[in-house]
Amino acid sequence: METYVIITIGIAFFVGGVVKGVVGMGLPLTAIALMTIVIELELAIPLLVIPIIATNLLQAIQGGNFLSLIKKFWGMLLAAVIGIFIGAYALYRLDPTYLLIGLGIIVCIYSLNNLFTIRLSISKKSIPFVAPFVGLLSGFLAGTTGAVGIPVAIYYQMLKMKKDIFVQAVGIQFLFTGMILTFALFREGGLQENILIASFLALIPTAIGMWFGWIIRNKVSEDKFRNWLYIILLLIGLNLVRKGIF
Repeated sequence: METYVIITIGIAFFVGGVVKGVVGMGLPLTAIALMTIVIELELAIPLLVIPIIATNLLQAIQGGNFLSLIKKFWGMLLAAVIGIFIGAYALYRLDPTYLLIGLGIIVCIYSLNNLFTIRLSISKKSIPFVAPFVGLLSGFLAGTTGAVGIPVAIYYQMLKMKKDIFVQAVGIQFLFTGMILTFALFREGGLQENILIASFLALIPTAIGMWFGWIIRNKVSEDKFRNWLYIILLLIGLNLVRKGIF
């Protein structure tokens, strides 16, 4: 692997760590969007698994609502398992061009949704029907693009959760997804020993980035940081679509 590729991957995890440190989420999407500039999606996704699990473990168990949240959203988590295995299967069989375009579109939608603060709502009667679909879609996207938990995060926003509950619920979803994705990728032959070691090493720039993120959070307006982040992600998403088409 070329030196510039290794450096770019390290920068991707560092920037993802900064984003995670400031806003509490966004590591997978940020890192995957940057990594796919220099490496293929099917290589980038396995590199994410250990940082996803490690950075969301503490977030998932903090807050005292771990068991109650699992009990509340078990159906969505179960649907996500199915989606992850389908997605991981598709990752190594679909045309990479389509996956790249799909990732770019997801990044653009996520960025625009947050830039313009689009807040949807959902009725309680619809939850039993919508939740499994959200879990299935979230799992499929995680397996095929590495975009962990975007539909779930939007769904949780629709439920108008309190901030601390939202953060813990997202942490549980990301932790759970990371663990199942690890197994699914291993089953598909995409998580070999050298990739797993590289994923562990990716914790170093990720941790440094999170440390910088915590510092930034205390010195810079979170809203201003978010806006610049989503503008940059939007440009990256558009470039991924361009790369896939041309």
